[in-house]
Amino acid sequence: MLNNDSREAFEELYRRHWFHLYQSAFYILQETAASKDVVQDIFIWLWENRTTLNISNVKGYLKAAVRFKVANYIRSGNIRESFFNELSKLNTGEASTSADDEVGMKELQNIIHQAILQLPDKCRKVYLLSRNEGLTNRQIAERLGISIKTVEAQMSIALKRLRSTIGLYFILQLICFLSDKR
Repeated sequence: MLNNDSREAFEELYRRHWFHLYQSAFYILQETAASKDVVQDIFIWLWENRTTLNISNVKGYLKAAVRFKVANYIRSGNIRESFFNELSKLNTGEASTSADDEVGMKELQNIIHQAILQLPDKCRKVYLLSRNEGLTNRQIAERLGISIKTVEAQMSIALKRLRSTIGLYFILQLICFLSDKR
């Protein structure tokens, strides 16, 4: 019916699947607006391509679309700093994980640690003072004898490089995780 421009069919697909797709995106991104955007983009694409699509399993197709859209969102570097704050909890033991996830978490922690070690010296110092010691930008600037703008720039560089370094690993793990959970 969707192939025949049925608005009612599209609206029914939206009603049936929107919330579940949103939950899947939110589970990973932990951002309401980003999760809504991901799902909205999927439905816009579905409507725009309705006449050429040949989907036999709508639920499976939409789940896969969320996984790839979330992966693209992560790869594009649109992850907010809150994502890295959650990752830093892994290093301090604040996050609780099941025994099944422990090996993957340790592997991710190792990749993050290695990525931090690869940062330029000043960049690494700024990042570690912020994350490990919880210092503000002003406190970091005073401790290192640099301007607040330099601290902000170095944090921006650190986060960009960390996103880049762990992005592919995280995307692959995310896809595997979502496939196992569904």
